[in-house]
Amino acid sequence: MEGNRCNLYIRRPKQVRLCSEVLCISFLLQILLLCPGVAAQNLEDSKEAGIDPQGYVYVISDEGKRIKVTETKRCEMLLVAPNRQTVGCLVMRGAEAEEFSHPLNLEIYLKGGRQITIEPGTPIRDWHFWRNGEQVFVSFGSSNGPGTDVLYDTASGQVVEKLEEPSDEGLLPQWARNRLQIDSESLPMSAALAQERTKWIAKILWQTGKIKPGMQRSDLLKVFTTEGGVSTRFQRTYVYKECPYIKVDVRFKAVGSAKTPFEEPPEDIIESISRPYLGWTVAD
Repeated sequence: MEGNRCNLYIRRPKQVRLCSEVLCISFLLQILLLCPGVAAQNLEDSKEAGIDPQGYVYVISDEGKRIKVTETKRCEMLLVAPNRQTVGCLVMRGAEAEEFSHPLNLEIYLKGGRQITIEPGTPIRDWHFWRNGEQVFVSFGSSNGPGTDVLYDTASGQVVEKLEEPSDEGLLPQWARNRLQIDSESLPMSAALAQERTKWIAKILWQTGKIKPGMQRSDLLKVFTTEGGVSTRFQRTYVYKECPYIKVDVRFKAVGSAKTPFEEPPEDIIESISRPYLGWTVAD
């Protein structure tokens, strides 16, 4: 399997997201450091592309200096390629829901400050770097029909390969498959592993079943933790600590007064808790 995924990933939340699973309206950036050591990187000593504390994206000049190329606030999705020299910015069209969820331009910033712009003419639905950043995959088309998948040469913006999406995702070449599809196909399977996974699900049902109405928020937090999305002191969705895709919806009765509107005291009483269910991660 090629190392075709980015080292640093930033995405602005959408109201609807296919693979990134966001259901929120906040415009805060989510920073996911996918490779160890990135968080500890000293920006002053870095000779790699990245983001400075002021929110500017930069690449490195041929002389080893930083070149500011854009601001993160322009990007609906921002990727730093595995080569750590190339950055991609999926440009936001505007704040309106229709514009926000249908970006049209992908800007690629290369070492030395050179920029390549990919404008397929219809909304960009998915994209990622390939071959260590030497190529970039872009899927585009309307949201209610099949799309077109194109592999571009990153340095020139020229088309390397192009295909219409088949009805069977299994027929897609590796470069056109999204992260979740690749992960699911590479998941190890065996009778022993299936048995272990069944035991783990049983453990989840047992642990979550112990949380009952009348208990406190602090009891819930021993098993669950919070996630993003719209919430109040009286209602919130919680995720299982061992897996953010396992969720429960909980309603509370306030106990005492809170110091701020956003405080969620551990003494609040659980009024109701849903059965566990599966859902994509929500961020805000």
